[in-house]
Amino acid sequence: MKNIRFITFMMMLIAVLAIKTSNAQDSTFKLSDYKNPNYLYQTLDLNFGLNNEMTHYSNAGSISSTSYSFNSGAGAGYSWYKNSPKIQAEKHISFAGGVGSFANIQKFNDESFSPPGQESTKNSFNHFENLDISALTRFYNEKKQYFEVGGTVYGTNTGLSESDKYMANDTINSQYKNSKNQLNLNISGDFLVGTGRIEQVQDARIAMYLLEDLQKLNREKRLASNEDVIALAREITLLKYKRFFDDRLRKIAEITAIDSFLQKNGIAGATDATYFTSLTDNWNYANNPVRYSGRRIFTGIEANYGYNYQFSKNEVIVPAIGSTEDKFKYTNTGLLLVGGITYEKPVSLEWQNSASAKIGVGIKQQLSDNQLHNVETTYTSYRGSIPSLILSADYGFGYYPNSRTWLTVKWWLKSGWDKLFDGDTRKSKKDLMNTFYAHTGPQFNAYFYLSEKLRLNFVFNGEFRIDNYKFTREVAEGSPEKSTYTWWNHQVNLALTYSLF
Repeated sequence: MKNIRFITFMMMLIAVLAIKTSNAQDSTFKLSDYKNPNYLYQTLDLNFGLNNEMTHYSNAGSISSTSYSFNSGAGAGYSWYKNSPKIQAEKHISFAGGVGSFANIQKFNDESFSPPGQESTKNSFNHFENLDISALTRFYNEKKQYFEVGGTVYGTNTGLSESDKYMANDTINSQYKNSKNQLNLNISGDFLVGTGRIEQVQDARIAMYLLEDLQKLNREKRLASNEDVIALAREITLLKYKRFFDDRLRKIAEITAIDSFLQKNGIAGATDATYFTSLTDNWNYANNPVRYSGRRIFTGIEANYGYNYQFSKNEVIVPAIGSTEDKFKYTNTGLLLVGGITYEKPVSLEWQNSASAKIGVGIKQQLSDNQLHNVETTYTSYRGSIPSLILSADYGFGYYPNSRTWLTVKWWLKSGWDKLFDGDTRKSKKDLMNTFYAHTGPQFNAYFYLSEKLRLNFVFNGEFRIDNYKFTREVAEGSPEKSTYTWWNHQVNLALTYSLF
């Protein structure tokens, strides 16, 4: 009941905002009329960091403890964007790595400890490496038909080694050493063909904000036409993708270029403090959120491969018992034939409709190998799904009354059906069960600029799950042949910010 009341309240709020929007000044310009100019943009970021900590504790000389830690890391990120009538493309490469160490020494000198002169030492060393590569390119012809190639590679490698030593009167009573290593690799790719194109059009909205404020502040020399809006939006896009190495010089160049455009085209009148304050304010705060326009219909193949390897070794050095090793290897693969549609419609300057749907059919398989405690025999497990059916969809809308207030509502769905089998090997696989799942729920995101000092940020995520399992293999007597699980979860985040000065 509480959830129904909450959703009803949100719908009433949206209706009130819609009525308020209908009273605003109408405009004949449509965001969907804007098409981005050609641009090529690259960024490269480097980061470094380290931290160090030392703690010493002593109790009248009877107990003393000293801890020391050191961690350092570095990373790099490169991004590349290209847009033209024939290509939409982006590439991202990031790498991060680091090392860390920890040491702790405890001494018990008081004779109340038996035997006296005890000492324990703990040491550890860890490292990590992450690599993330993603790329997407759509090649277009004059009819907006395209061929898409995309893929991601994500890998992580981590390691940890620990040692513990306990002594009394300079004699080692016990000593242990443990080490763990883990490698994860995930690769995915898609090969799609389709028709249609989706453009980012938020720069056209920025142009409208600039021109609307000129009119409100009586700094407008003439009424801007739709062609002026598109030309100004193209100027904004090119400025955003122009390279600068100094943020201060960037801001000066950007405001100067916008002023020059308005003056050259006879749109702006008096260029006083009010005029430049308006330009700067819109340039700083009207550059979000992203708006889209267009649609794409596609079909093709999606594939993925995952690999996980874990190794652990435990050694007992004193007493000399020896060591044990555990190994775990897991792989999963999938291949799907998919088809779908993505739709973005800026209904007006304030309202946005969004929808997407994708269906797929294919196969999935998982293989795991376990080797425990130095046993030469490897335990294998093979599981897969033929066929595997998926369906994902969402529908939502956004409301953007001004550059500082926005609200989005979306209902999403992820569903599927799998015919599962398992066995010790691929050849010994047998039918296991049929599964059906459906996960769905609403999402609300809102940012309300109530005043210059008061802001409200609200996020609501809800999820309802239903999972149904029906065994196709003979089950033990008394066990159910099918079962259904339902689950609901929601998260609410509400933040109110008031700036005193």
